[in-house]
Amino acid sequence: MPSVNPHLWKELSPYLDRALELSAEERAAWLDSFRISRPELAGFIQDLLKEHSEAAEEQFLERSPISPGEAAAEARKGQSVGPYTLLSPIGEGGMGSVWLGERNDGRFDRKVAVKFLRFAFGSRGAAERFAREGKILGQLAHSHIAELVDAGVTPGGEPYLVLEYVEGQPIDEYCDRRALTVDIRLRLFLDVLDAVAAAHAQLIVHRDLKPSNVLVRNDGQVKLLDFGIAKLLADTETPAEATLVTLEAGAALTLRFAAPEQLSGRQITTGTDVYALGVLLYVLLAGRHPAGTASQSTAELVKAIVEMEPPRISDAVDARDEEAASKRGTSPEKLRRALRGDLDLIVGKALKKNPGERYFSVTAFADDLRRYLGHEPISARPDAISYRLRKYVRRHRVGVSVAAGLVLLLAGFSAIQTIELRRITRERDRADRIANFMTGIFKVSNPSERVGNAVTARELLDKGSRDIQTGLSKDPVLQAQMMHVMGRAYMMLGIQSQAQSLFEQSIKIGTLSAGADNPETLNATKDLVWALFQQGRLEEAERLERKLLDRDRRILGPDHPDTLGAMGQLASILSVKGSGTEAVRLDREVLEGTKRRLGPNADDTFLAMDNLSVALALDGKLTEAEALEQEDLQNEVRVFGFEHLGTISSMSNLAGIQMELGKYDQSEKLFRRTLDLEARVLGPDQPETAQTKYDFAALLVRRGKPDEALSMIRDAIDHGLHLRVDLEIEDDPNFKPLHADPRFAVLVAHAKKQAALRGAD
Repeated sequence: MPSVNPHLWKELSPYLDRALELSAEERAAWLDSFRISRPELAGFIQDLLKEHSEAAEEQFLERSPISPGEAAAEARKGQSVGPYTLLSPIGEGGMGSVWLGERNDGRFDRKVAVKFLRFAFGSRGAAERFAREGKILGQLAHSHIAELVDAGVTPGGEPYLVLEYVEGQPIDEYCDRRALTVDIRLRLFLDVLDAVAAAHAQLIVHRDLKPSNVLVRNDGQVKLLDFGIAKLLADTETPAEATLVTLEAGAALTLRFAAPEQLSGRQITTGTDVYALGVLLYVLLAGRHPAGTASQSTAELVKAIVEMEPPRISDAVDARDEEAASKRGTSPEKLRRALRGDLDLIVGKALKKNPGERYFSVTAFADDLRRYLGHEPISARPDAISYRLRKYVRRHRVGVSVAAGLVLLLAGFSAIQTIELRRITRERDRADRIANFMTGIFKVSNPSERVGNAVTARELLDKGSRDIQTGLSKDPVLQAQMMHVMGRAYMMLGIQSQAQSLFEQSIKIGTLSAGADNPETLNATKDLVWALFQQGRLEEAERLERKLLDRDRRILGPDHPDTLGAMGQLASILSVKGSGTEAVRLDREVLEGTKRRLGPNADDTFLAMDNLSVALALDGKLTEAEALEQEDLQNEVRVFGFEHLGTISSMSNLAGIQMELGKYDQSEKLFRRTLDLEARVLGPDQPETAQTKYDFAALLVRRGKPDEALSMIRDAIDHGLHLRVDLEIEDDPNFKPLHADPRFAVLVAHAKKQAALRGAD
């Protein structure tokens, strides 16, 4: 063997230590991988291993009373690492050893896992980077991520990590020992996805997701280990000031769960974790690895991961494998059927070789799994009519015969073609009727009277609402739909009484022609609730919304989007009624349900936080409301930026809460910034902009600025403010100081005139 100088030995030593800890079979696979990644060192390592093998055959040091591993363990036991004492070894692996430790400085009692990493630093800068980035990773807080408590280097130069101690089993073992079903495994896996999504939001990529890094405690709580450790192990020669967490590729990985780009040296992104999660889900559901059996050589495994498409997950289940099926509480054939279809597509998309073809985020991956569990159409498949029909049948079991649905889906190709032809004919006839109806709306009774005069939107709506009573009577389904559409148009103009009348007619006709559970009928009912609410008819709105909520809970379940939407709508009604305690409780349930369904960084989650904050404020809990709204605003700015409707709404609400708390300077600054954003993003004629002006006027009155307040109110009325405050402005306590001002009476008259022109009651 060529001579090994000290510099070369320093480079070879960590790899030799790692190889010596592996079994003969594992060492052969590791060497194959090492030849690919470090061909210039592979020959030296192979020769050193051969010398070691020869020495072992000669029984070199055979009579040593204590093995090196035992000696090292005995030497460590009782040692202190920072404020922790090592109690007993937990495990040993390629990265190093893990010890159970406890706090020894008396500040508090806590068991921890101390992980010693088997590599040496080549420079002081690398050690500084390790300690600093360990602290950065320690800031990653999530209920399903094991906390990284500390990171440092022993006086002897050995790096270590102090981690939250988790007593649990790898997720695949946990599921198998309890024979958990596919659906239960998916719900457990969603906790894993939520944790990874939270880390990605902090720009931290795991890089080494595998079953042994995903533990499940006996109480069913998932805990992810070793977040960011792959990065800590990489680039050890990089100066401290030049490093960034997760932005450069790391060398530490587990081959069977590595993404193609990790093996080919391409850029590491969040898509790398998506791939590893796809492999993990494949193993959890099918009990097999997508690249094949564990007996492959390293070269074969690398080739399979980089080049070969994995079999569909449903095809990976062997029809004779009773053991794998029984661990999932079913038979092999039933397991294959459960995995066939949507799960084939979801897992297949996560395992795409090209990162750009995978799910663009872990959240998108989770969304599709939640849609699957909710029997909703997933994003990872074509938008086929038969597919959406099947999903509709699964979601709406009341009033729908499952047997009839299955017969329809299993009908022959010719029958489907016939149905499609009839559908196309019906849609063509319906399109003709819509075109004729819309053309009729624009035909005025006396064209000569209209020469040179514009026809207003209100006049067209009024004519259309009269014509719809007879013009579409032969097609009641279409008639109900058009009444609903026109009711919404009236609602957008602030003419709530007309909107209410059309919604009620649409519901009546729709119920008779298509049934009360028809989506169009239900949507019209939801809009009717809003029209009643806008008119102050709160008792009627509450009664109707409670019926909708009871139906959604019974049929769709507590976490379905429609159920959560109905709960939020009812909470809004109750807040205005003064039933603040129930409103806050409902809004809290909506927030928790939305987090479970979509995760903490979804748009709907931010909206639920915003609504809960408003409910708290209306219930007098202003301090809690302000804290929650500030948190929501920070989240929305981080995810969406300032020019997003949700961000703007949160800013406006926070300004209003701060006004009620007496924080006038902060409130005024935020109101002015909100108005600037609304003018740029929404324009001056939108109701949201007008409402913000009205609320800002209330603050200006309190600040002793009546001239600007009056100007702001008039501007709001002129640009579309069409809430009930138009007619109640003289009774609004926010404007009591203005009541003595003669200009206020003129403003009230102007508000009533504008409301009358828009047709408000």
